Amino acid sequence: MFILKGTIKDDKNEKFTRKDGTPGEKRLVYIEPEGSIYPVPVDVPLDAKLGKTGEKTEIKVDIFPFYFAEGKRRRAYLSIYIPKPENGR
Repeated sequence: MFILKGTIKDDKNEKFTRKDGTPGEKRLVYIEPEGSIYPVPVDVPLDAKLGKTGEKTEIKVDIFPFYFAEGKRRRAYLSIYIPKPENGR
């Protein structure tokens, strides 16, 4: 479990069709972590209350690194590091 702190950049609901043909809906919230310039997409429950776009938030997340290639889900690698302080110490 990790804690993701950052600013909410976007909040989207996407509709999709499951493999069995039934319709589904998922919610993606894009959060820009503190000290980063790249928003991270987070799959959240449809009824979760995180705040509005532009507000700061802090949520607990689980990370499952994977990617799709040739129609199959494959394991990806995840790099976690502690950045150097800006003053060089």
